[in-house]
Amino acid sequence: MDLSNIRIREHFGLVTNNANSAQFGFLVSPPTNRQTVQKQDIICFDHPIYGPECQAIAVVKEVAGYEEVAGSTIRDRVGKFVATAQIIGYFDLREENRSLRKLLVSPNPGSRIYIPYASFLEDVLNRGVDGRPYVQPLSLGKSEIFAVTPEGNSQQVNVYLNVVDLLSRNTLISAIDGAGKTSLAKTIIKELTRRTNALVIVLDFNGEYNADELSLEKGVSNVSVGEVALKTEDDWLEALAAKAKESQVIAITGRNLPLDERSERCQRIFDSLVKGRQEKRISPFLLIIEDAENLPQKPIEQITASKSGIATLLITSHPTFLGGKILSKISNYIVGRTNDPQDLSFLNNTVAGTDELLFCLGAGEWVINGLNMVRPIKIHVKEQLAKSS
Repeated sequence: MDLSNIRIREHFGLVTNNANSAQFGFLVSPPTNRQTVQKQDIICFDHPIYGPECQAIAVVKEVAGYEEVAGSTIRDRVGKFVATAQIIGYFDLREENRSLRKLLVSPNPGSRIYIPYASFLEDVLNRGVDGRPYVQPLSLGKSEIFAVTPEGNSQQVNVYLNVVDLLSRNTLISAIDGAGKTSLAKTIIKELTRRTNALVIVLDFNGEYNADELSLEKGVSNVSVGEVALKTEDDWLEALAAKAKESQVIAITGRNLPLDERSERCQRIFDSLVKGRQEKRISPFLLIIEDAENLPQKPIEQITASKSGIATLLITSHPTFLGGKILSKISNYIVGRTNDPQDLSFLNNTVAGTDELLFCLGAGEWVINGLNMVRPIKIHVKEQLAKSS
């Protein structure tokens, strides 16, 4: 099999005897004029049984140096490096749908270690669990994974969300105040409107989603719950249907609205949206809810349980405040810096499989995971939009 578009031709090391089906060590020996392997690099090797048709990938967890006596005296010492890698899984290159499979055998001692190209990593990591490529990939930013191009340049691997998953499941954005939650949501809105015709409705009582910041082609239509006399569900449906004809993004605002009135209006809004979908008076939409933990749980439980073409994106600083019923319906997680012990306990389980410390993440840094993602990945959101929320 031709692997010239998969990995660099020269090998970068040899597997040692210290190997099992979960991790292994290898002696680092990069080719001449090639940069050596580093911590967090992705490496690949031939499947121990199936050979080069199945490429296994692993992430370098540690690189350590040691000295070896090369001659008859102790002065004849040579500095060398040995690395430890954690196995991620393997892909069958003969199949069109390259799903990540678990490696059940250990690498053979002496097996060669290679560096995969960035294009190969982007291809296999941006697929669903069934191995199918994302039909509509939504660009969020870049991972911390650096890989080489066939031209010899080093670049970060791009990371995408599957638009289909975003528009058909419930998603949670969670981080402390100032980590960039609202900026991230705006990035998602901009990417969605560029690539799809999906309707986006934002419940934003603080008025943070305005046309100037989003710079959308069709602008943002605003419906103010504090100024417009929308008393019945039909009133809301007529207003939203009219706004949907004007713009792809509708922001339901309520600045200066007392908290007790927000609860009542929130229930009425959600009832109207569910009714609108059941009667097909509104097209399927993504509902973005800002400060979800400050709203009553019951209407959010109802809207997240709806199966009538409503996907939600909940934005919160304290996910555990939402309660178990709501959290059990979340399929996709985008997690930023977190300090609260209870939130950390919950969120660490949602991104299991990564070594990232959530309380150490900076502004614009996120760990994403989902039911249809190959593995959790840390990303850096596009710089121009990764501002503090």
